[in-house]
Amino acid sequence: MTDNVKCNLPPHPLSGSITGEYWQNDDGSVRVPAILKHPDRYSIVKRDILNYKWNPEDFLLLSYPKTGTHFTWEVMNMLLKGTAEYSKQPKEALMMDLFALSESSKYFPSPRTINTHYRPDVLPEEFRKAKTVIVLRNPKDACVSWHYHEVNISANIDPARRGSLSSLSLSDSIHRFLYDKDVPYGSYFDLTEYMWSLRDQPNILLIFYEDLKLSPVDTIQKLNEFMGTDLPPEMIQQIADATEFNKMRNAKLNFAPSEDALKLMKAQQRDPQLAKKITDKMYRKGKIGDWRNHITVADNEIFDRFLAEWSGGKDIPFKY
Repeated sequence: MTDNVKCNLPPHPLSGSITGEYWQNDDGSVRVPAILKHPDRYSIVKRDILNYKWNPEDFLLLSYPKTGTHFTWEVMNMLLKGTAEYSKQPKEALMMDLFALSESSKYFPSPRTINTHYRPDVLPEEFRKAKTVIVLRNPKDACVSWHYHEVNISANIDPARRGSLSSLSLSDSIHRFLYDKDVPYGSYFDLTEYMWSLRDQPNILLIFYEDLKLSPVDTIQKLNEFMGTDLPPEMIQQIADATEFNKMRNAKLNFAPSEDALKLMKAQQRDPQLAKKITDKMYRKGKIGDWRNHITVADNEIFDRFLAEWSGGKDIPFKY
């Protein structure tokens, strides 16, 4: 699944070839490595995904890692609550990839936004019929953000992964991002191309991270209409103001999780202090075009050649 000529790197520490765990579509033509940050919990998480019955009051948020999931989830949560107040329930508590849905449901009732990085065709039919918000972000910023997530966060969650990730150069990360498909959730490009193909389905709203940044009121209003929350213009403006990146980041740095969130973390054997450290590093910059400050001229040429050959992305209106 990896182009070994162009990506001469050891396997990702959570690659499917190492864990042996994949999610696949109905005919087996699409296989993506499962996320196994906590292998002892994975069997429970997998069981709950396979057995889950979708609540029509809920929404599904789908995105590739580091493409605006936290940002969009916070906006959607505010729309559902009808307030511009920040949530005290962390997004991760409703992330079906990591937290068992049967346990999350005890503490976070509907209506709510369940989030995942898995593509919908590898999930059970229950999830494919959900009202779903898809978020896309330009691949260069996504790649840089993914690199720093791996180095600053993933490498510190599990000491066994620290050596292979903490020393990873951005150049290596770029080559892995472009050519390695045997990474958690699979290839950014495969998933993005597939999600773009769903944009006209009636249960799907596809938005761009960059539009949330550049035209927040208009984009939040699209979410407001799609979700049927019917909030007035003044509340949409308040939500746009509250979710300005630096304002939201500063609020989250002083984040105090709800009692229900603490109970859920305890039930799933999670360390709240570790969760706090992760939150502190999760909101990095959130800028559009920050890739220019990181990707070298030589690596950018490699990136551009790849994009020129990526036929599935030619019609996607990315903003760089």
